[in-house]
Amino acid sequence: MSAPGWWRRNRWGLVALPVAAAAALAASSYRVEDYWWLEKPRDLADGSRGEWVEFSASQYDRTGDVPFTVRVRLDEVRTASAPFGSEDPLELPDGVQAVAVDLTLAAAPDVPLAGCSLVLRDADGTEYEYQSSSPSISQATSPCVPPDARGPELDLFEGLDPDTGPRRPDEWAVSPVVLLPEGVEVTQVLLSWGPPDGLLISAG
Repeated sequence: MSAPGWWRRNRWGLVALPVAAAAALAASSYRVEDYWWLEKPRDLADGSRGEWVEFSASQYDRTGDVPFTVRVRLDEVRTASAPFGSEDPLELPDGVQAVAVDLTLAAAPDVPLAGCSLVLRDADGTEYEYQSSSPSISQATSPCVPPDARGPELDLFEGLDPDTGPRRPDEWAVSPVVLLPEGVEVTQVLLSWGPPDGLLISAG
């Protein structure tokens, strides 16, 4: 008797292949949705350039939710000449521009605000995130607090650390720098201290 052909030997694997492919695709889609839901700010408060916005949300550490309130004003989006927290001139590769985001913030000195993220959006919705360190720039770790007076900080394992240096003032200004491709125009500034909440400010 001759050996069974390849199609016959592998018929059950071939039958299962579409099911496995569908399951893999579903799992991949779930991961994408899960990432978007968990990692991206989706409950956004709105603001406009030049106006104060009061933003309230919660951060998280080992004790649970830590509610906070901060007032934010976007003053200007402009061409940057130096990294945030440094006086060294910028040296950028061809095709890259550096944009400074002038912000004024106000909060009680005991409110932990160092753990924020800053993202710029263009008219198409493309996002460009603040980076403290990259091959083209080195600047302050947090875009939202003074580099020399960060205020208290939250730690996921240790909890609140109130002793982080000089007292942060009640109101302060920062100018974090974001690198963008040349020709990109910033239309929105997004601040968040962790999803799901964020503050979306029009730059126009």
